[in-house]
Amino acid sequence: MGYICVNSPVESVPYGQSVIPANRLDYIEALAERTLAEVPGNVLEVGVYKAGSLLPLARALNENPTCERYGAYGIDTFTGHPYTDGHPVHPKGKYSDVDFGELERFLITTGLFDRIQLHKGRVEDIWPTLELPKFSFVHIDCDLYLPVKFCAQQVPRLMNKGGVLFFDDYGHEHCPGATRAIKEIFPNHPFTEVSMEDDGTRWSCFMNF
Repeated sequence: MGYICVNSPVESVPYGQSVIPANRLDYIEALAERTLAEVPGNVLEVGVYKAGSLLPLARALNENPTCERYGAYGIDTFTGHPYTDGHPVHPKGKYSDVDFGELERFLITTGLFDRIQLHKGRVEDIWPTLELPKFSFVHIDCDLYLPVKFCAQQVPRLMNKGGVLFFDDYGHEHCPGATRAIKEIFPNHPFTEVSMEDDGTRWSCFMNF
């Protein structure tokens, strides 16, 4: 079967929804559920936007009784891309239509807000200021070279043994910088590419620690 490595770009979604296609979002949630069943722990997402993919991670925690004491951490500028890799689909300022207060108010309505900690800023700037725990599942969805490379360098130090690090943008034609960053930091680390049989697409990858 032939695969494609691209989807139609999405410019905006309502709060609680994701630019990630539904089948891939289901895949990420199921993978997080399996991982947390084997390795209970915290989850992290870098690239939250309007929390459409952070919410399934928080839900996976909430529905697992062995994860009662763990939380879902989210890092994002919440003001859009602070720079660009030059690809026309991802200009500076994309995904800037987030009102942080509105996002928090929406999350309160989900009943999961007490499981979530949001941190606002460029990940490479605020990371040293954060007191982060160990993580069992991490979802990196930054689109761009610099933040993806930073996460690829820093996040493995906080991974629990048996945890999963998931990169949403690996191999995606709209995110060449993200793919380059992952290849540079993990030239020899084995990882699994995510191919979706139902729509014939192939992008994203994850690795076990």
